[in-house]
Amino acid sequence: MVEKGIKTKHADADADVLIALTAIESAKTKATVLLGEDTDLLTKLLLGEELCTFLPLIHAISGCDTTSRMFGVSKAATLKKFGEHDFLKSQAQLLYNANANDDVISAGENIISSLYNGAPYEGLNVLRYRKFAARVLTNKTCVQIHTLPPTSNAASFHSQRAYLQMKMWMNKDNLNPCEWGWKVANGNLVPVKCTMDAAPSKLLNIIRCNCKTNCDTKRCTCRKNGLECSVACGECKGTGCTNSNKTVDMDD
Repeated sequence: MVEKGIKTKHADADADVLIALTAIESAKTKATVLLGEDTDLLTKLLLGEELCTFLPLIHAISGCDTTSRMFGVSKAATLKKFGEHDFLKSQAQLLYNANANDDVISAGENIISSLYNGAPYEGLNVLRYRKFAARVLTNKTCVQIHTLPPTSNAASFHSQRAYLQMKMWMNKDNLNPCEWGWKVANGNLVPVKCTMDAAPSKLLNIIRCNCKTNCDTKRCTCRKNGLECSVACGECKGTGCTNSNKTVDMDD
């Protein structure tokens, strides 16, 4: 295409934002038609000018090719909230201007908390506990942990990965992924999920399974409670099943 004289841009990662922003920039000087099969392109072009400014962050933090999607938080809901809430816009601006990890983590937590309908500056750990307590009072079955907002610790790494992807799209700063929510395992970059235990050690020692098979169904007590199998488990000992750290690393 370059040899034919066609102006070409190459996306190193997710291409949707680059395509949309290129079309918007072109439209400032001449009539422009965007051809594509991805509905995300149409969604991005329907946004107003203010939301377009925050588009890279919105796309990254709500889940794209290089960042995970948070449970129960859709892209449409994220767009709507950013369009309606000034607090989200102010935190997005802080994140855009941030350079230090702590500033990114702080603004990112406030944004994620708001996406889960938390009060401004409430904090994810407080919000998570509040939603858990409310569901314990109303649910007839056990609370599924994955349906709760993420912990502050887990969200900090998601915010850093979203920030890194946003900066890559904006062609700003040559950042080291291993300083922004990623690590190298077996020669590949994999996301850092969390650096804290899933629960206090006393509780982890109580929850264990005695599965005779591969711990690959909800009949596994550990999997049912959103925990990986551990050395306390009767049969697998946290090493010989599909719900153990070793298997997860291989899958990654």
